[in-house]
Order: sequence, then structure tokens, then C-alpha cells
Amino acid sequence: MKRIIAFSLIALFAISSFAQQVSKEYDKVGKFNQGVAFAWKNGKVGLITQDGKEIIAPQYEYISGFGRDGIAYTTKKGLKGLINMTGKVIVDNIYGDIGAFRGFWAITRKNGLAGMINKHGKVLIPNEYEIIKVDKGGVVRAIKSGKEVILNLKDE
Repeated sequence: MKRIIAFSLIALFAISSFAQQVSKEYDKVGKFNQGVAFAWKNGKVGLITQDGKEIIAPQYEYISGFGRDGIAYTTKKGLKGLINMTGKVIVDNIYGDIGAFRGFWAITRKNGLAGMINKHGKVLIPNEYEIIKVDKGGVVRAIKSGKEVILNLKDE
């Protein structure tokens, strides 16, 4: 029983020492999930590992939670982008908006015009349409210069 208590105290001391070390470097550190946590410094947010290694330096105004696919939305200078849990930038912060992914694609807005990207950041349809809608059957309808067009959407 004494060994269990001693081990527990050592573990708690190690954890609290780590928490103090990390928290001194950042204004705030969120809860760890899958080995990473959000870390804030000077009003910006980034990502760190449990051992304090910086995955992404605090540079974003906002990072969403990571989805099941390991992708998070970011905001930098008011523009949206995408990152993964390893810190890889999937999409630079160039879009006014990135919609929710529906399967492999999402509708984007850039300079007021709609387009589409995939989860790897590849542009499927350039941002040159006033409106893009996808029917339940997967048919992509877009309006450009007041005229409706049907577009081919393939994740190639």
C-alpha cells in the first residue's frame, strides 16, 4: 500500500511539474486530447504535445476542434484555412469561409465567389461562381454571370 501511495505521489509531482513548466511558456493551455492541446500566447492560439513540444506556434486567432478526420479549421487575419493534428497546413488561410465537409468536399468563399476544395486542399472547382449548390444526388449547380451551369465534381 505504501508503494502505491509513493508511486501516486511521484506521478502527481511529475505531472504538476510539467503543467507548471508548460503554463509558464503560454498564457493558457487547454486540455490534452489525443496527445495535443491548444496553447494561447498573446491572444493567439497554437498546438503543443504533452511533452511541451510546439506543433504549431501560437499564430491563429482561432482553431476549431479536430474532426474525426483529424482536420481543424483555422482563422488568421480573418481568413479561414485548414490544418491537421501533426501541424501540417492543408489549406492556407486564404478563404473568407470554408463550409462543412460533405464527404470529401466543402464549398469555399473567396473574394465573394464560391468554389470547392477536397480534404487534401486540392481545388476541385475554382472560386469563380456567385452560388454553388449540390443536389442530394450529387449534381453541382452553379451560377456564373447570372447563368446556371452544371459542374462535374470528381475527387481526382
